[in-house]
Amino acid sequence: MGLVWQKQPTQFVGALWPRSHRASNYKSGVGYIDTYLDLIKGEKLPISFMMSTPASSLITKDGAVVGVKASGPDGKDYTLYASKGVILATGGFSANVKMRNQYDEIWDNKLDNQVKTTNMPAITGDGINMAVKAGAGLKDMGYIQLLPTTDPATGATNHKIVESTNIYVNKQGNRFVNEQGRRDVLAKAALAQPDHVFYVIGTEQTLLKDKEGRGPYGILISDLLKQKKAFKANTLDELAKKLGMNPDNLKRTVAKWNEFCKTQKGDEFGRMSCEEGNKLPGGPYYASVMTPSVHHTMGGVTIDEDTRVLDKKGRPIRGLYAAGEITGGIHGTNRVGCNAVPDALIFGTIAGREVGK
Repeated sequence: MGLVWQKQPTQFVGALWPRSHRASNYKSGVGYIDTYLDLIKGEKLPISFMMSTPASSLITKDGAVVGVKASGPDGKDYTLYASKGVILATGGFSANVKMRNQYDEIWDNKLDNQVKTTNMPAITGDGINMAVKAGAGLKDMGYIQLLPTTDPATGATNHKIVESTNIYVNKQGNRFVNEQGRRDVLAKAALAQPDHVFYVIGTEQTLLKDKEGRGPYGILISDLLKQKKAFKANTLDELAKKLGMNPDNLKRTVAKWNEFCKTQKGDEFGRMSCEEGNKLPGGPYYASVMTPSVHHTMGGVTIDEDTRVLDKKGRPIRGLYAAGEITGGIHGTNRVGCNAVPDALIFGTIAGREVGK
């Protein structure tokens, strides 16, 4: 359809082995949007978009959902009636601090405004709340995932320049966790470090850089270095000085890491493997500063195999469907990295087919 996949799999944070493929012709999830937009345009499908027009409520009649009320950017109110059904695909609630702490069962209700999110500001659970008012049941709302490898200033992930399963060191120059662990385990370990901050270290040989000098999200690595979101040094002593950590600790930590990468045995934190992209063969060295941020909410409205939204008694609500992160019960307590993409695409396809019958 438009995406060209790299043959070599990569190991995203939270994965035990390399299991995910990047697109070679796109730098982010925008590729999915562009691909579908090109398909809509190319096949002249009868689809229209109402941008900056948030829905405010679902319209119900005789126990069925029959439409949506919304408000446009000009302040005009819209009432939209569905011919066959309404599909909710509004995402989770990672950017809604009130909802995070209302439902949280993992983080001791500490997901306040100081904890950033990787999500857009609009991901505030609006669709979930509208569905609840229409009688929808909820599932797994207390399971909120933090991504450990995000920008402390913004919560974004776009400053990544080496594999997120590379060695993690804290401000003291010490490792503190098995970098291949579950995301919740990694995030809890990171939050226990000084200032909740740590560094992911790589080398020139393992840098995720294209021919233009851009990282995996399309940002020039030279700009990330200028912004001090990443650091470069020819030696470990120089890197330790730039990061404000004990150089002897860092050198000792890297020496132990390299020995493990060589033997693939006896890691002190129980790590099972060191992939080629994780090795530290020598300088120049790079380090990205990281902290955990709210990334994915595993809870949401309950659906069946046909994506029909279910009420609190497990009965389908006529005319209402949902797909993607708005739904609960798909990923358990801790979503595996990259699994949200097939979740949205597969259940979105099912929802479209069901409504189109």
